[in-house]
Amino acid sequence: MANPPKKKVFYQIDEVCERLGLSLLDMSVLVSERKIQLCTAVAGLLVEDGHHEVALDGDAAPIPDSRLRVQGLVDLKPDDAWFVLRHGSQTIFWLAAEPGCYRRLVSTSEEDRGYTVIRDEVGVRHEELARFAAAEEALDSNALGPKAGGRSSQPIYDWDAARLEACRLIYFEGVPDSFGALIRHVQGWFAEKGGRVPDESTMKRRLRDVWAIFGSEAKRKAA
Repeated sequence: MANPPKKKVFYQIDEVCERLGLSLLDMSVLVSERKIQLCTAVAGLLVEDGHHEVALDGDAAPIPDSRLRVQGLVDLKPDDAWFVLRHGSQTIFWLAAEPGCYRRLVSTSEEDRGYTVIRDEVGVRHEELARFAAAEEALDSNALGPKAGGRSSQPIYDWDAARLEACRLIYFEGVPDSFGALIRHVQGWFAEKGGRVPDESTMKRRLRDVWAIFGSEAKRKAA
């Protein structure tokens, strides 16, 4: 009997962008705004963990607590993660740590200064992706407007009908060439209805699962 597949714990950045319906530039903005945490995998990286102690003059002095070799996924500092996304790679000297603490890479020789991270090796933990997706859904729910008299107000957008329109387009006219083309079509559909037209980021959140299912067909057609 075959073993059941293990739970996925890490998603590479390209997969994250595809799942969320975001471009690499969109993701770099979210990273710089500290709205999503990126990580990478390391093997036996020597680090120093410590905390910052505030002196009487107000300066914070780093106080080492321990040294250890870390394995597996480690969180990147937002500035480093942004640089990797925008430029392809970055040599890092620090890792993300809890507030008031630090995690510094320890150099053991002149040749062992810093650690180079490349874009293909960064991504998001499963738990972080789930947290971010839930936060985005909550944002969408709040956008529906306040409650009046204990009852929900009417939704601003008919998302069920919009998703049906996206599926109708794909079924009868074929998969659009890109996710952007699908979004533009549904935005046009909203405009024809005479109501408000959702912004692009909201459209991406609402239609990303539709594109996740059918988008691979667009790639196959373009090959």
